[in-house]
Amino acid sequence: MLTKRHLDSASVAIATVAILLVSSHVPSVAATAALDGKKLFNDKTCFACHSVGAKSLGPGPELTQVAYQRDATWLRAWLADPQKIKKDTIMPKIVWKSQAEMDAVIDYILSAKRPIPAADSTNGAKLMDDYTCTSCHAIHKKGGKPQFPDLAVEVKGHDAAFLDRWLQNPQAVKPGTFMATFPLTPTQRKAIVDYLVSLKVKK
Repeated sequence: MLTKRHLDSASVAIATVAILLVSSHVPSVAATAALDGKKLFNDKTCFACHSVGAKSLGPGPELTQVAYQRDATWLRAWLADPQKIKKDTIMPKIVWKSQAEMDAVIDYILSAKRPIPAADSTNGAKLMDDYTCTSCHAIHKKGGKPQFPDLAVEVKGHDAAFLDRWLQNPQAVKPGTFMATFPLTPTQRKAIVDYLVSLKVKK
């Protein structure tokens, strides 16, 4: 026969188990703070090379619109071992304490994406700004990073048809290229091609 004492002991035991189960699923304040992507971006000194939301003053490109170029899967592979993807990259291999740390930084970078105004779809120069193309590429030596080609020089050897194929699917034109495929509509692609062709005659 169960006495009151037995029942009280059983209640305490059940309550203890319940508390342990609940607490095991609730992250501590410290753990939550450790997964702050923006904080980790700074803690890992990513800001020394890159920026998010502003022009990059370091050797790496601005990352504000990188979500239009790369998805989380690609970024995980890149952040795990950059040299495996691009042997001559200046990007160092970062030491991560956990996959969660890396994913928090990736979430932070991808969340920075700004929408592309529909009104800019026929304005190639504006679209280049919207997608922050000059975060990698210079145009007549303005903007860009030295590890990427100057577009004013690059377009000289190519016609509009080639540039259209390139923007539509860089990998199909040059397998293994580091250039990403942007989600351009045919109208946007034509506007950018027209702008790039115009660079041939501008100084």
